[in-house]
Amino acid sequence: MLLALGSCQENTDSGVPAVVAGKDWYYTHQADGKDGLLMYKPLGTFTPVGGMGIDGFRLDPDGTFVLHTQGPADEVLDVPGTWRTEGTDTYRISLRNGQPSYLLTIKLIDDNTLRAHRDD
Repeated sequence: MLLALGSCQENTDSGVPAVVAGKDWYYTHQADGKDGLLMYKPLGTFTPVGGMGIDGFRLDPDGTFVLHTQGPADEVLDVPGTWRTEGTDTYRISLRNGQPSYLLTIKLIDDNTLRAHRDD
């Protein structure tokens, strides 16, 4: 998941736009654009597609990160980690479960919609 955020958005002191920070964002499984970015929204702002799995994340202003994914019994599994800014609208994600770090680029569409891409 890479994220490209609009440059006109107000950032928190940490480098994450205030409208993005501290929110749980989930992949909507809606049709995606040709740019390879996937659409994410907070729960309650879209109707989840059953049987499609769980894919989401949260970037907190203090540099902590949570990956929301599917656990072994189909429950939500939250994997903790950290993030740091690595270029415009791009964040280096490091998970605490031993997986390799990756880049996340975000493009903010509005207060409840962003497009993101993970680049391993």
